[in-house]
Formats: sequence, structure tokens, C-alpha cells
Amino acid sequence: MNTPIYIASAAAWIPPAESAQEAVVDGKYTDNDLKVNNILCLPVAGDDVSVPDMAAAAARRALDRAADIVGDRVDMVAHASIYHQGRDYGWTSAPYVQRELGITGAFAVNIQQLSNGGMVALDLAASRLQSGRGTSALITTSDRFCLPGFDRWRGAYGIVCGDGATAMVLSTTGGFARIHAVESLTDASLEPLHRGSHPFTTSSQAEVEDLRAPKKSYLEEVGKESVLLRCEEALVELVGQVLAATGRELDDFAKILMPNLGHELMAVQFLKPLGITPERSLMDWGRYTGHLGAGDLTAGVARLVETEAVRPGDQVLLIGAGGGYSLTVAVVEIETVPQWGELTTDFPLPADIAE
Repeated sequence: MNTPIYIASAAAWIPPAESAQEAVVDGKYTDNDLKVNNILCLPVAGDDVSVPDMAAAAARRALDRAADIVGDRVDMVAHASIYHQGRDYGWTSAPYVQRELGITGAFAVNIQQLSNGGMVALDLAASRLQSGRGTSALITTSDRFCLPGFDRWRGAYGIVCGDGATAMVLSTTGGFARIHAVESLTDASLEPLHRGSHPFTTSSQAEVEDLRAPKKSYLEEVGKESVLLRCEEALVELVGQVLAATGRELDDFAKILMPNLGHELMAVQFLKPLGITPERSLMDWGRYTGHLGAGDLTAGVARLVETEAVRPGDQVLLIGAGGGYSLTVAVVEIETVPQWGELTTDFPLPADIAE
């Protein structure tokens, strides 16, 4: 990157978690899915907070951490999400987050790229700063996966969804980590994986959104091996492209962050194709968060710093994936490890889980 782009801060807002084992007992979840996914609990937000307000809460924490670097200047607000943001039509949540934070003079935009939304926001924000159209950007994500529209425990294959919000501040003037490269790719041949073979509708449906149905119909049409092969090829191509551009190899990275999916799915989709082990990731922590929608990677960055799991000079590889089928990969180098004090990535765990 010609213009240095830094991560000035990162933070999260995560509510107390509910037990996966209790969900099995209550009939919300299956014992087999619990064993296969190895996700022990999921954070669940209450009715007392809106989804956009969750994003604003995470953003305040991130902006406080970046105050010495960016002051009160934010030139872009990019908000990514997967699910309902509080209104159905004719409204976007990014300007709400901007207004709640009292940010003026910025461009606010919503990113709708499912699980890869946060990383796509990182790519777009970094590109905007690279072009000289600002010196700082705020990236937020927020989701609450709840009935009647979404079943967090049974809604998808190999994925269970936790509520939460994240925020990251980028700057051209400094930060604790430098972004050396970020690239994105879409293999649109896999677009039907999230659409299936059902016809388009003319309005939103009132029933529970079943994300398994379209995947099942597409897998029956083309076969599981075809899907896995194309996912692997796209991943290996993009990771290889970024590594070649930065002169790095996978062994150079102290940590490799990926979406917090069920562990069996993560092994098939990421670990085996790249030849990496769970110990180099945050999969152990992800057992408590589940999939935080578009925010897994931002939360992961905050987690690394808050727990001092990285040190100056460490290289971190960020790999995002989402509908489309889209992938975003970023190379980040830790320059300092700030002492933020508050652990925004810690949250109350259910009683049946030993800390």
C-alpha cells in the first residue's frame, strides 16, 4: 500500500451467553450438532437494546481507544450486518450509527455481504483512505439473531449464531497495527448456494428464515464435492495472491483469523485447504461466541490485543468469507500492543461452562 493504513483500535459489545447444552435439553438444538460444531454457548441480546445501538456501543469503545490518533475526525462510517436492523424498508442503519456518535462530515454506508461484510468494509474503507479521500474510517458490525425470523441454533448447517457488535477504527496517521495488503474475490458460480432453486419472492416472508433449505437444494443439484472444491480453489487463489504480493508465507503468521463457524465446517472450509492447525486461530475462543455475523474478524483482532495474544512484529492473517461466494484476505503486522484495560471481548458465560 502506497499510503500506510493502520488499525488504530478495535472493540466489541457482546451480551451474556446462553448454554448450548441447555438448548439441547430444551429441544432448541440437537446433541449431534453440539458435538459436531463444538460451540458451547451463544451470546444472546435482550429486548432492551436495538441492533444499531449495539453497533454504536461498540463504536464508542473503539473511538475512545483511538482518540489520541484520530481525535474527533471520522471520514467514513461503514456498517455491515446479516440480519434485521430494526426497520424493514426505506431505512439504512449506518447513518443512525453515525448520528448516535455525533459524527459530522463523514460518508456513511451499509455493507450487505453476509458473513464477509466486516472484511468487505475493511477493504472498501482502506481503499477510500488509500485514494486520499479521508484520513480515518470507522467500521461497525451488529446483529441479533432471534425468532420469529431466525433460529440461531437450527437456522444453518454447521453454523450457530451469537449476538454482538464490533467496531474498528482505521487511520492513515498511525495505529497499533499496519495493514500491508487487503484483497477480495467473488466466485459467483457459488451464488446459488445461498439462494437455492426456489423462485424469487415479491416481499419479505413472515416465517422463520431457513438457511439450510437453499444450500440443501443446491448441494443436491451439483454435489457436495463440487461446492467444496470451488470454495477451496477460491480460498487458495486469494490467499496465494495476497501472500505473493507481500512476500510472505503461511508459516510467517503468528495468528490466522477466520469466521467463527462450527469446528467441523471450519476444518473442511479453512484448516485443511490451508494446512493450518486450530492452535494458530481463535477457534478456542469462538466456542463461546459462535458466529458473530459480519463481525468475527473485528472481534478477533480486538481479542488478540486485549488478551496480549500477539506481540510487536507478529504477522496476522485475516480471512473473511460470505455469501456470493465472496472472500477477503488481509495481512496485518502488529507494531505495538496497546494497554486498553477493558476486555470488551469477555462476556458472562453460562453456569455450566467452566472458565
